[in-house]
Amino acid sequence: MSCRPATPAEAAVYTSPFQFPGVSSPKDGTCWVNNQTVVATDGTRLTANVFLPKITSPDQKFPTIVMISSWAAADFFEYLGQQRKLAQDGYIVLAYTARGFYLSGGQVEVAGPQDVKDVSSAVDWVSANTPADPDRLAVSGISYGAGLSLLALAQDKRLKTAAALSGWGDLADQLYPAQSPNATWSAVLFLSGKVTGRLDPIVDQYVKALLDPNTTQAKADEIIAWAQVRSPSTYLDALNRRGAPVFISKNFEDDMFTPNSSMKLFSKLTVPKKLLLNPGIHAQAEIPGALVGAPNYPYDQAHRWFDRWLKGVRNGVDTEPQVSMQIKFTNTRESFDTWPASNVHAQTLYVGPRGALRWDLSCLCTKGVSGTLQAAPNGAAGADLIQNFSDTTATSGPIPVLSTFGESLGAPVVNQLATVNLATGVRYEGAALAQPLHLRGAAQLNLRATPSQARAQVVAYLYDVDALGFGKLITHGARTVHWASPGVTIDFPIEFSATAYDVPAGHHVGVVLDTFDSLYQPPVNPGERFGVKFEFDPNRQSTLVLPVRS
Repeated sequence: MSCRPATPAEAAVYTSPFQFPGVSSPKDGTCWVNNQTVVATDGTRLTANVFLPKITSPDQKFPTIVMISSWAAADFFEYLGQQRKLAQDGYIVLAYTARGFYLSGGQVEVAGPQDVKDVSSAVDWVSANTPADPDRLAVSGISYGAGLSLLALAQDKRLKTAAALSGWGDLADQLYPAQSPNATWSAVLFLSGKVTGRLDPIVDQYVKALLDPNTTQAKADEIIAWAQVRSPSTYLDALNRRGAPVFISKNFEDDMFTPNSSMKLFSKLTVPKKLLLNPGIHAQAEIPGALVGAPNYPYDQAHRWFDRWLKGVRNGVDTEPQVSMQIKFTNTRESFDTWPASNVHAQTLYVGPRGALRWDLSCLCTKGVSGTLQAAPNGAAGADLIQNFSDTTATSGPIPVLSTFGESLGAPVVNQLATVNLATGVRYEGAALAQPLHLRGAAQLNLRATPSQARAQVVAYLYDVDALGFGKLITHGARTVHWASPGVTIDFPIEFSATAYDVPAGHHVGVVLDTFDSLYQPPVNPGERFGVKFEFDPNRQSTLVLPVRS
């Protein structure tokens, strides 16, 4: 593959490489070549484009990056800004559209084995058709492309590193977290896949099964097994054996692929590694850098990563702290040595029952409005019942996706906790803080619960509550049961989506539990009722475990 020089007429009007494909830029020598085809091992043809750096001699070899398109995105637009930026810095960058989407052939197999082979086919193509250095090859992508990048790194020994942005660690944990299907984002993925691609019929079947309250446990297990094959965490041992450096960037408000499974994967990697945690919904933090090459923290750091591992530049990216996270509703970033971090410890609050609504003569006050979160173990026995008659005012966002997007821009989801209906929700509140509480990571609520029937769901919301009872949503989580024994008490842990948040002094932590959120698919048919009773016993404590920075 070669590019020709610009003619004098072309040079006079040249403003962008996209004006003149196959023509070397008279400004910086880079060249964009579109309408390329990568042929997969099964003969499927995948569309691609490549950005070449300035070439000054025929024997030059360049560090090379293969970029894989996101779900419902295509090579001819997704990464052009970043490709150009990297080419200006001396990289060859090939981008291709994953099979099944747009003009690429085949069906969408959701990061299946053939998709992983396609990455290797792209490496074959760029090695054969460009002056790529075979000893300096990397892979990268956003979302779908991120998951495929890590899967390919585990299996193709030619790849020296991967930069995975807004991907996943365990696909089952993302599609079916704590048996709570994500209704909102499943719909987004399914509909966008239908519009822009050709989904494997099994994808249609599995999405419908996950959202169907009547799906059998055998079918759910089948879907989980299918997802495990498509999970980088399944290939952890292979990644560690290879020793290839791994760069991961995730966004805290990403309800499609929450940060949790990627953070768990990161914690088990023994290779050189980097983890960024940013504000934003799915892929939000990366898109400006990918599309137009705008200054962008995730991609700027990924660029440093490529410079270190493909060019050998000693820029400190591998010796500085491994983890960087931005605090919610601020512009402040904090660094940590690794994850789990040595300066983040578990702080336990004990959950005490709300009890029945009553007048208490000892304090001349009404009790039974809210339960407690306290530093000392709970000494009261009791039970709090909620039922799914209706939703409460607690929510992950009144407008799905848009509310969460607003959070990333500094607009919190706010609730007056006193408005939570006592029949359909329950709240637990702690004491006012004497000093700020620095939450860093994933909190967990450990409960004992008795569902009234086999199917039930509990959604938990963690709040920063001011003196007037108004709470800013910090994070949320859910747990669902589909095949429980009615009336039998079970352990009921709920993991919250990881976050970085500072609760100010004078405020307190609050938790609300209810049975519905638009983000999650209900486990029952319309009109079907269930209740969940939270059991409290001084001999079996219920706890809220908070990850607190020292």
